[in-house]
Amino acid sequence: MNTIDRPVPPRLPDPPPAGVNPNFFMSFSNALRLYFNRLNGVVNLITGTNGAAELQAPHAMLMSDQDQANAGITVANNLKFDTPVILQGIEVRGTNNTEIWFDKPGQYLVSFSLQVTNRSNADQVFEVWAGFNGSNYPLSNTRYDIPPRKSSTVWAHIVPAVTGIFTVSDPTNDYLTIKWWASSTDVFLEHYAAQTSPTRPEIPSIIMTINFVSRLP
Repeated sequence: MNTIDRPVPPRLPDPPPAGVNPNFFMSFSNALRLYFNRLNGVVNLITGTNGAAELQAPHAMLMSDQDQANAGITVANNLKFDTPVILQGIEVRGTNNTEIWFDKPGQYLVSFSLQVTNRSNADQVFEVWAGFNGSNYPLSNTRYDIPPRKSSTVWAHIVPAVTGIFTVSDPTNDYLTIKWWASSTDVFLEHYAAQTSPTRPEIPSIIMTINFVSRLP
């Protein structure tokens, strides 16, 4: 992979004190020629067939390899991102790694899925929504109805998948949380260990990806 050169404006030679000096004009011309040659190389690189491969934008992949319990039927729970996989221009902070912070302002595409389990023998309700700077984000909630378990050893599962655009105007103050609620403490986010016959990888309780999509309008 090519590396994008970052041309630095050249220090142009000082003009002669008086009169015409051919060496000055040659040095001046060479400095500009070299600078614009480098600049042209950068433009050709990022506008070529594989130009996007040379660019780097903020992005992240976050997971959890732990079960996450429902704290109560009158409580809003926060997703806990205890297993960051990729962090580029994005950080996980806060108590129990619940807050997502961004280095740059802009609009970010946020997508996540959850492994939700119901171990009760009754229908239950699960809701998930976004938090902005500690407050609920308007019109961000989604409801899911979970069927009862199949038996005392075979529980019911759903996998909610949500996508949205999150706008960061002030990176020093703006952060994202994802909140959830369930109608029973028998509903929780479940992580599964790796399985065999055939060999299968473990199942995280949370998978989230974040990608920068645009500067602020």
